Amino acid sequence: MKQKGLRYDGSIDKYPITEGEVYCLDNGSRITIADITLELPEFSEKADCVFIDPAGNKGVLKAYYTKAEKECPVQSFDEFVTHIKKCIEQIKPDRLFVECFARNKTQIIKMVESLFPCVKIYNNTYYHSPKNACWIVQGTKQPEDWKLEGMDEWEAVFKICEDVPFKAITDFFLGQGLVAEAAFNAGKVFYGSDMNRNRLAVAINRIAKRGGDWTINK
Repeated sequence: MKQKGLRYDGSIDKYPITEGEVYCLDNGSRITIADITLELPEFSEKADCVFIDPAGNKGVLKAYYTKAEKECPVQSFDEFVTHIKKCIEQIKPDRLFVECFARNKTQIIKMVESLFPCVKIYNNTYYHSPKNACWIVQGTKQPEDWKLEGMDEWEAVFKICEDVPFKAITDFFLGQGLVAEAAFNAGKVFYGSDMNRNRLAVAINRIAKRGGDWTINK
């Protein structure tokens, strides 16, 4: 029996993305279904910037898998973070941005510190409420300040995509597509993946509403 809420806004009816399909834009942007604990999409390795908003703990992670109608393959949150780090090492980006919360802040900071010599932590919010605290942990090769302090995550992602001089950005927890939408709005290339096809369909629909013309490769 399908669980209530899995279909989100119904975009899956218009964009019924399935395993193995890659939705493509003319500028080279790509979206596909993928579980990074199994394999990172090859095109993600072309990115020179990463922004991700991973699950905050094992319970939230299990809920994500449940919504995607899949079994959670990891036994602990530490194991999940190890998979994230491996993906970032594969990509070798110039810049990394990771959104985190109180429950996973310490682990995320340690991970970013192990990957980059320069780490900056911005205090942020989500859902446009000062009561909803989060942080964006930035990893770079040289000290940088992109003036994200105090911003809501939505505004921060759009500012990153407008201001940061990357060639392509990837989010391998794309979800409903905030990073893809912000990159497309800025006229930049994005690579996105997620294990939940219903959430990816929302992302694809958002880009289409902004004028994105999708083709499908199999």
